[in-house]
Amino acid sequence: MSVWIAIIFTGCLTFGTRFLPLSPLMPEKLPGWLQLAMKFVPVSVLSAIIIPAIFISEDTGYIVIQDNLRITAAIVAIFVAYFSRSTAITILSGLSVIWILTFLE
Repeated sequence: MSVWIAIIFTGCLTFGTRFLPLSPLMPEKLPGWLQLAMKFVPVSVLSAIIIPAIFISEDTGYIVIQDNLRITAAIVAIFVAYFSRSTAITILSGLSVIWILTFLE
């Protein structure tokens, strides 16, 4: 019984988060404090995805700093992103660094 309650609650929560921003119940313009907070959402979400992918080992689950090829690739990708402002070039440069360093190991 509790599984069904969890499924229904999760479904309602998911529907609410998808429906409310598009519904006529929402005001035309969001308050200033909310607009300011929304500017930080993409950075925080991407950081929460990318930082663990770079620093946490897939094998052990621990933070790995030494002999971590992903850190080098991330640093190169940051510089390429800063100077090129191109998502495709940034991704290709990061992948290239990982491939080259893996090949050289």
